[in-house]
Amino acid sequence: MTEATWAVAPPPEQMPQTIPDLLNLSRILFNEVPRSLRRRVYGIPYVRLDDTTGGRLWVTRHGWQHLPHLDPAKWYLDGQFSRRGKRLSEGSGAVYRVSSTVSVGRPIELVVKFSRMAQDLPLDVSSQFPGGVPRHVVDAAEFNDPFQEFGLLEELRNSRCGPSSLRVRTKRPLAIYSPGKRFELWQLGRTEDRFRQHARQLVEDQETLEHGMKAVEMSIDRQYVYLFHWVRGIDAQSLMQAGALSAPEASALVVNVIEDLAATGFRVLDNKPGHVILRKRPAGRLLRRDGRLVYALVDFELLQRTERYRRWRETAGVAGTTHRQGGW
Repeated sequence: MTEATWAVAPPPEQMPQTIPDLLNLSRILFNEVPRSLRRRVYGIPYVRLDDTTGGRLWVTRHGWQHLPHLDPAKWYLDGQFSRRGKRLSEGSGAVYRVSSTVSVGRPIELVVKFSRMAQDLPLDVSSQFPGGVPRHVVDAAEFNDPFQEFGLLEELRNSRCGPSSLRVRTKRPLAIYSPGKRFELWQLGRTEDRFRQHARQLVEDQETLEHGMKAVEMSIDRQYVYLFHWVRGIDAQSLMQAGALSAPEASALVVNVIEDLAATGFRVLDNKPGHVILRKRPAGRLLRRDGRLVYALVDFELLQRTERYRRWRETAGVAGTTHRQGGW
């Protein structure tokens, strides 16, 4: 991911808001939002906000402090993510880096990623599965749905499985947005059978909610868009192409990532240099600690728990099948 020159945005007062009473909402602490707005999916607390266009925005604890920047009017409406942003992915996925136009609070750059839930897994992804993964896991591979992905990502970020000194750095999940527009299934590339699996798992999760909390549903004919916080740095693939990282170093880096994930109880089925972000020191050398490159991961469509992690959860007495993050 390389740096880009961004177009000058219009003053924020010229841009509409689609979330009613946004500024007043942003002054409320996450844990103190009205109960009617609270949701919990796969152990992760959200605030659900409905916009004036029929869209739905589910905001995480990470995203709440950046709420004014997450209003769809600031990055989604009129295709701003593509007009002002820079497309990052070279494959079949649609991912954009977008600078916020909001002057309130700290500046922020967003990663806007369109979900590929319930789509067929493309061959160029499945051919890059790492060795050592059981064949049945590869055969059953599916893109995570938005709530699965955020739940698994937070589980990874907070995993206590493995060495206490090991921390896998990732981009922060801020929000999930579903625009109000409806689509035909062929437009979204989804199949009913694949979507039915996601819907069933979501229903099972929502049946465990405490009394009075509203359940979350997904619609097969709606788009779902992830919002992540941009991770500063350059991906290993770009560094390799620029001659700043050798091919053997890139391969060794991916192996390190796979081993670190496994130690914390997870795997990503399409690990590759383009998903690993590195940083340079002011002198131009890549940042290292204890001789190892310091990295962050940025793609979790195929993030999974390992069998070892599931056994660890049972042994550790972790209740249920999902991680519970602090909050309601």
